[in-house]
Amino acid sequence: MPAVVRAYRELRGKGQPDRFAFEAALTIYLWHCPLVPPLEASQIVAGWVRESVTH
Repeated sequence: MPAVVRAYRELRGKGQPDRFAFEAALTIYLWHCPLVPPLEASQIVAGWVRESVTH
């Protein structure tokens, strides 16, 4: 989780579009958890990213 959230935050902090940052974070998650179906992975990452933005 920390690597996924960190990638998202750092890319957004450098002015990258949300979609680009999200796709990078998702790629990192899928690298570490290749057996998770992509749709489920997307939902997990979206939750982590959403949570990190509100805190």
